[in-house]
Amino acid sequence: MSDPAVVHLVTTVERADPAELAEAGRRAFRAAGLSGFVRGLTAVKSHFGEEGGEGFLPPPVLRAVVDEVKAAGGTPFLTDTTTLYTGKRSHAVDYAALVQAHGFTFEAVGATFVVADGLVGANETEVRIDGVHHKTVALAADALRAGSAVIVSHVTGHLACGFGATVKNLGMGLASRRGKLRQHSTLRPHVDPDACTACEQCLPTCPTGAIAPAKARRGASPAMAIDSGKCSGCGECLASCRDDAIRFDWKAESRRLQESMAEHALGYCRRMAGRIGFLTFVTHVTKDCDCMGKRQKPLCGDLGVLAGTDPVAIDQAALDLLHERTGRSLESLSYPRLDGSFQLAHGERIGLGTRTYKLVKAPG
Repeated sequence: MSDPAVVHLVTTVERADPAELAEAGRRAFRAAGLSGFVRGLTAVKSHFGEEGGEGFLPPPVLRAVVDEVKAAGGTPFLTDTTTLYTGKRSHAVDYAALVQAHGFTFEAVGATFVVADGLVGANETEVRIDGVHHKTVALAADALRAGSAVIVSHVTGHLACGFGATVKNLGMGLASRRGKLRQHSTLRPHVDPDACTACEQCLPTCPTGAIAPAKARRGASPAMAIDSGKCSGCGECLASCRDDAIRFDWKAESRRLQESMAEHALGYCRRMAGRIGFLTFVTHVTKDCDCMGKRQKPLCGDLGVLAGTDPVAIDQAALDLLHERTGRSLESLSYPRLDGSFQLAHGERIGLGTRTYKLVKAPG
């Protein structure tokens, strides 16, 4: 059995404002000694929100991390990757404009935003991992070119995983478009024709044009259908459906997605070994991730900021703390059909980290 990983916790006041969150992040960064991992060009990887959303970590939090990286002698840059689905993050030009609109300007944050997988998500490097599902993983090339990285994550529920935090921010968030497609390759949504009202809300959200009206059945109401040959498995149709008519085989497909996500995270962590640290905010925890362009109410009270060098241990600590606070799992509060622990169990199995940890609370 491996030794427990040390996870540092800085608690926050309930509904902390941006300045208070920034100070908590700064304290967590220092408590975990993350300055010791900074080397030259340093990727500060976070999620900068989707148009219409507001649950993402605010600019002062990233400013605090940028300042700490600079104090450690590094040259920080903000970074993320493009998305499979349509929207303001599907290519680098619109994404850079969205980042500016959300307040992550150089003047406010002190660092430039760089899309790590290039203009259209094709700037990638294949990293060999010899995993269970993948021999190699396709990762954002410029994230790999950095001398070091600080991964700044926000805990939320997730429509396909039940839970998204550090491992997801690594595995999904630092994959190129090809890497994201590989992760989603087993997700094959289908339409329940008895539930579908043919409202066509799903049509504009599908990036591959896989959705179209189904052939009419005698005596049946009209419905949509999904062409599995065209479908990328991005899940946008699920998020847009108002009638719960789009379904997945959650038990099999969510597990494979999570395990694939963990293997992509492993590829990045192996390449950045000794040069990577993690800050994870268990604040404003919502049902859906920050990719959703909508306002969301938190599912529970705020807990604080976790920091350390083991992404699996940090995510396990986040789940445990949420269960301790609410008496329920995060998945039961968001997507009860899902089990978000698959990504952690697989991450431990392949050497990404350990689920055994020692929680150290920073003094007030």
